[in-house]
Amino acid sequence: MRAAIYTRISVDQTGEGLGVERQLSDCDKLAESLNWTVVQRYSDNDVSAFSGKLRPGYETLLTAMQAGEVDALIAWHSDRLHRSPIELERFIEIADEAGVEIRTVHGGTLDLSTSAGRMVARILGSVARQESEHSSERRKRANDQKAASGAWQASRRPFGYTLAGEPLEPEAGAIKAAVADVLAGKSIRQVAREWNKQGLRTTHGGTLWSATSVRRVLKNPRYAALRVHRGVVVGEGIWEPLIEPDAHYGLLAYVSDPARAQKVSFERKWQGSGVYACGVCGSKLIVHVSEKKRAYKCPQNHVRRQGEALDAFVDAVTLARLSESDVRLSVESPGVDVSTLQIGRDTLQGRLDQLAAMFAEGAIDASQLRRGSEDLREQLAQVDAELGAARQGSPLVDLVLAGEALGERWAELSADMRGKVVEALMSVTVIRSPKGLRRFDPEYINIEWNV
Repeated sequence: MRAAIYTRISVDQTGEGLGVERQLSDCDKLAESLNWTVVQRYSDNDVSAFSGKLRPGYETLLTAMQAGEVDALIAWHSDRLHRSPIELERFIEIADEAGVEIRTVHGGTLDLSTSAGRMVARILGSVARQESEHSSERRKRANDQKAASGAWQASRRPFGYTLAGEPLEPEAGAIKAAVADVLAGKSIRQVAREWNKQGLRTTHGGTLWSATSVRRVLKNPRYAALRVHRGVVVGEGIWEPLIEPDAHYGLLAYVSDPARAQKVSFERKWQGSGVYACGVCGSKLIVHVSEKKRAYKCPQNHVRRQGEALDAFVDAVTLARLSESDVRLSVESPGVDVSTLQIGRDTLQGRLDQLAAMFAEGAIDASQLRRGSEDLREQLAQVDAELGAARQGSPLVDLVLAGEALGERWAELSADMRGKVVEALMSVTVIRSPKGLRRFDPEYINIEWNV
């Protein structure tokens, strides 16, 4: 007797398919006791029969039955096969026409060739359907209660946390850094490349990161300890946040800006690529690497300079200019005072911290903390949105706000971001130098300020 085995589990918490493996072991033992030859095994892991979603393994099984490739079918229980009356009727028709014998580990034989056997199958199907609906109702009630309490909930481990809701390094640190970098102007595509280079992978399938998957992670309210229920933020969670709620709302405002979405550009590997210009023909310089030495050169071969030396000179000029007091006023958008916005943001954050301290001391209760926090967070979100818009308008804003940490902040920027800053701040033109001059000479670099 040629037999097929079908196994299914609705929810696989670990992603390891252990439930399916247990079913398969029991089904194999039943086939051996019946002296049946198992010719094929079909499985659907983490797919509910109640949900109505397509089950690839189940559909392939039905095709094999219709083609006469199997004489018998073994399942762990009849509810592993179907919990929908419509599915059951289709299965009965196919099994009856093909003459396939049905056995289950828990439930015995299903004789679909007789009216009595079909009646039993339909009764079992109705019972399974009721159990699924009742189980769904219980889960919904439990989820409602968890949402109201702010408790952690996850059916699969999210990136940055353990399944129990504890921050997990190095993923948690990568999220914190990415949020700050994106708000400072770094592209999400660049973040994806950096995560892949660091060996970080998605938690669903262990695949490489793309801009889409990184954006989905960064926009998730979970990382700000905001509880989402049925697609809506319903309050604060009681787990440890990776970022502050105001940073989350600021990021949402920034990445959702339609004006930003329309801007498409390449990402440079070297800060001067496409930024520095040739003093002869005006073409933007490209980078040439040979024998581990890097040089900027004109595409028409008019000029050429040592890459490290030219970048170091431009870095020094950039930091000196950004340290001058008049730059702050020059980079601000009309009607936007970034200094005042930053001071206002610091004040709002201080008031939030003060509220938290008062709650910890028992000076205010939870409802007072919640009401006060909601108002302050709304104001913070508005300020962050305005700062995000200012950063988008000029890549210089974040550096101007860095103050004494300017040098450190500059060193942290990617080559692409440094190039954008240089491009906004000045025009760098490489002048043709005298023949025989081998050392780098800043006299043959012309700087014209845009700001």
